[in-house]
Amino acid sequence: MKNLKYLILGFLGLAFVACDRNDKMDDLVFVGEMAPQVHWTVPNTVVTAGSDVAFFVQYYTTEEDAPISHLEVWYDVHETISKNVSAPWVVSTPYTIASEVSSVQRISTCIKTFEHKEENYNSVERAYKFADVFPTSNTLGRVKWGGTEYSTDKVVANFGEDFMENFKDSLYNYLVSNPDAAYKDFAKLVATDSIWNAELFAPYKMTSFDENSQTSYDHFVDHVVPAPLDSLFQTLSFEDLIDDGKGGLSISYSRGYLINAQLKCLDTKGTAGLTKITSITLN
Repeated sequence: MKNLKYLILGFLGLAFVACDRNDKMDDLVFVGEMAPQVHWTVPNTVVTAGSDVAFFVQYYTTEEDAPISHLEVWYDVHETISKNVSAPWVVSTPYTIASEVSSVQRISTCIKTFEHKEENYNSVERAYKFADVFPTSNTLGRVKWGGTEYSTDKVVANFGEDFMENFKDSLYNYLVSNPDAAYKDFAKLVATDSIWNAELFAPYKMTSFDENSQTSYDHFVDHVVPAPLDSLFQTLSFEDLIDDGKGGLSISYSRGYLINAQLKCLDTKGTAGLTKITSITLN
């Protein structure tokens, strides 16, 4: 019986100690400021550059000593550039130079501030509500052109001053380093040339038998690109290299922009509630 009393007293002692520890911990806990609650809707996420973006917002705060001060729309700007150039007459393997690069052109910045108005309070929903717009820049319009809009100036401006020369040099190195494969490419090339024809091309043709595949294949004599065809290639312009044989040029360029927008609701203490980030494409 004595042991039972001591056991009960021991449990009571632990309980008092535990309560005392919790009381001290409560004294050390810091409860931060509650941010305003805010939610928005952006109906159209694809807009024309330079036009306004419409939105609807609903917000409230539970902090009586820190009423709503104002709201702000922030967004950053992302740029994506796509380039594609190919030599369609190279049929041994697709000879294409393509790239797509995305980068942040502007970090998130406050675009527009909105005044908080008590008249926007909805007593039924116990929240403030209003609809408004924020602007975009017309300098962020999409730029896109293809073969029909080709010009040397556009290639220099969008691909670089040395691109055309480098493209030709790179293609030449591929052809002379793979002469057996290049046979098909030159055969395709001379088929559309105004001077060359099948009769002139014939002396450079040789047929061999591949033991591994048990098939015959055509290639250049001595497995080397003939000097006359080498000279023909050197006379070709950049436009000739990318000519698709159908009146078009195999080149394209596009530059587009996307903004990641967010609305902030700030109280008089500077505490901000944030909406979800909404991505908007500018056309």
